[in-house]
Amino acid sequence: MNDRLEAVRKKLQSEIAEARHEYEVDLPLRIEEARSKGDLSENAEYESAKERQSYLGVYINQLQHRLTKLSSIDLNDVDKSSVGLYSLVDLQEVENGKKYAYELVLAEEMDIKQGMISILSPIGQQLRGAKAGEKVTLKTPARTFDIKVLGFTNILGERFEA
Repeated sequence: MNDRLEAVRKKLQSEIAEARHEYEVDLPLRIEEARSKGDLSENAEYESAKERQSYLGVYINQLQHRLTKLSSIDLNDVDKSSVGLYSLVDLQEVENGKKYAYELVLAEEMDIKQGMISILSPIGQQLRGAKAGEKVTLKTPARTFDIKVLGFTNILGERFEA
C-alpha cells in the first residue's frame, strides 16, 4: 500500500510542478505580451491571463495542502478491523438484494468504472468505520437506502465476513 501512496504523492508533485511552471513562467510572459498591446481596460488576453493566474494560485495551494495531508498518513494507524482506506467492501441493498463491490481509495485514485470510490466521497465517508454484518444507511442526492456490509478485505488483505 505504501507503493500506492507514493504513486499518488508523485502524481501530486508532478501536477504542482506543471501548475507552478505555468504560473511562474508561461503566464507572466502572456501578461507581459498583453500589456505591450496597450489599453488594459479592454484587453481580453490580459484579463484571461490574470484570471488564469488567480485560479492557478488557488489550485497550487490546494494541491500542496493535499500533498501535506497525504504525507501525514501513517498506514500503521489505520483501523484494520473496520472499513477504511484501501478496503475492498462487499455490500448488499437491504430492500432489493442488489450487490455492490467497492474499493475505498484516495481521491486521486478514484475510478468509478473500476469500482474505486474516494474515501472522502459521501458514500466513502458513510461506509468508513463500518464492520462486517453492519447495516448502514446511505444518503445520496438521489435517495436514502439501507445496505448491509457483507464483508470486507482490509488494507493488510485480512478478510472480515458477516
